[in-house]
Amino acid sequence: MLNYKTDKKLFVDNIFNVKIQFIRSNKNIIELIKPNKSNKGLMKMLKDKNYAYHFAYKVKNIDNEIIKLEKRFKLIVKPTRAIAFNNKKVSFLKTTSGFIIELIEI
Repeated sequence: MLNYKTDKKLFVDNIFNVKIQFIRSNKNIIELIKPNKSNKGLMKMLKDKNYAYHFAYKVKNIDNEIIKLEKRFKLIVKPTRAIAFNNKKVSFLKTTSGFIIELIEI
């Protein structure tokens, strides 16, 4: 019905303590994340049944975007290279409502 197809590669990210699988349909990409038990933040979100907790945005300069966004949001993960994004830097900020913003440097 929704015509999503699973990417062939499953990523195991030992820095973020997660397994990541992408599914795609046309221009839409959904990132399915399974945290290791040691990833307490994501495990708590799952326990609270918070399954859709973030949006990701591609940015050209992650450091400049963080400077702008830190005025309104709390930086919770400094720029870190992520295997699922070809070792490009990702960073996470949290809104006052608890929603997460992920930045992916392109």
